[in-house]
Amino acid sequence: MDEETAATKRSVGRPSKAQPFRRFVIDLLLEQPNLRSLEIVRRAREAGYQGGKSALYSLIASVRPRRSRPLSEHEKVPGEIARHGFGQVDVTFRDGRTRPVTIFLSRLEYSRFSVASVVPDQSIETCARTLVAHYGLMGGVPLLAAFDRVRPLGLGSDKDGKVTEWDPAFAYVSLQLGLGVEVRARRGADRGPGTNLGNWLKLGFFKDAAFADEADLAHQLAGWVRDQNDLPQTEAGGRSASVLLAEERQRLRPLKVEPNELALRFPVLVGPRGAVVHDGQAYAMPPESVGLAGALYLYPDRVTIVVGRYQSTHARHPQPRFAELLGAPAGGPGPTWGPRISVPLAARGA
Repeated sequence: MDEETAATKRSVGRPSKAQPFRRFVIDLLLEQPNLRSLEIVRRAREAGYQGGKSALYSLIASVRPRRSRPLSEHEKVPGEIARHGFGQVDVTFRDGRTRPVTIFLSRLEYSRFSVASVVPDQSIETCARTLVAHYGLMGGVPLLAAFDRVRPLGLGSDKDGKVTEWDPAFAYVSLQLGLGVEVRARRGADRGPGTNLGNWLKLGFFKDAAFADEADLAHQLAGWVRDQNDLPQTEAGGRSASVLLAEERQRLRPLKVEPNELALRFPVLVGPRGAVVHDGQAYAMPPESVGLAGALYLYPDRVTIVVGRYQSTHARHPQPRFAELLGAPAGGPGPTWGPRISVPLAARGA
């Protein structure tokens, strides 16, 4: 073996005492991008840092988000586009069980910061609620959400994949968020590189992975996707997606509705028995409202029906699968809506 080459690969010399605090510094700058370096040093020492200031200053400079600057014609714009899509893969566990696993993925186009959740199905409600949860993890809402398939957002499309009729419930969600929506249902090279998020996760993670059970799948995926967001990107000057996210957050818009308070709206009619039926479940209304048309607002845990001057709120029955587990997805920043198994491709603190 060439000793000089081997020494270069293993970086001979005393390891920097600042490197173990890289994640600590990134988390601070994600929360406060303009935090002074001297204050970061003070907090790092309180957290146990015992190295010199110069090493920590160099680390801070390498991960601190840059200020906004003029963009060239071909550069991606921070906060402009997020890509979304469903993926499905058949997983065989070590006990021999095989079942399909559905994943909803999101990626900001500028920073390439990604989030993924294992979800129970590909329904419009699952899509809408997971979308809002992902924006909460990203720190805001972009201008445009680009999807790679018409379903479940659109009820109809033409031969070129252009939506001719949008799902009314999802349209109401996009209005609540102030979000533009586009379906890019193109195939092959027309879609552009890196747009098939489902295949990216299948080939990158599921291809060689083995799982004991669903909990083990969630644990392994959480670690893998967090590492992906922390990998240096050559095209971004060696900065990772979790570092670039701090820049992109300066252009993302605040989330207008919390995931647990997101309502999907459906048109309804009060039947002759004084009840409104939705998803096979009947909800009682005052007898005076029989025959009137109105709207049903569907929340994760309740249903509110507004018909003329009559309004009633009921506990939701049956409880949907995603309502069984509310809390932060593994590796996420804090409480938010989550499906049964939810795993962000996110750095801690994003």
